[in-house]
Amino acid sequence: MADDKHPDDAERIYLFVQHLGRRLRDFDREVGMSHRRFSALAGLAFEGPTNVGELAAFERVKRPAMTRLVQDMERDELVERLADPHDGRGVRIRITPRGRALVKRVRERKIAFVRTHLQNLAANDRAAIRLAFTALDELAEPIE
Repeated sequence: MADDKHPDDAERIYLFVQHLGRRLRDFDREVGMSHRRFSALAGLAFEGPTNVGELAAFERVKRPAMTRLVQDMERDELVERLADPHDGRGVRIRITPRGRALVKRVRERKIAFVRTHLQNLAANDRAAIRLAFTALDELAEPIE
């Protein structure tokens, strides 16, 4: 039975994700970016142009909040608006080269942070981590 000093596996995984996420978000703050901004930019970098409504749904925020975030990112030349080729009145949001470079830089720093830790582990510990992630991959899949 789990207690505060000895959490069960589910709680350990939950706490690990929360604490590592907090440490990784520190890299966002180092470049003056909120985690919400980094997440939206990364989504645009990897998923491609989209509209504000789709981006809000993907980021699980209300449309007005995403509209403000997009306006701020547009002001900072991280995203740009394009005419939607399928909707004459619609607008698509696309990451700019500046935004893409920022995502790349922050993402590389986050990965390097994790990589450094992993490289300092024994080979059998790294193998156990790979095995654990194989077993847990489905847990991180989005709910449709």
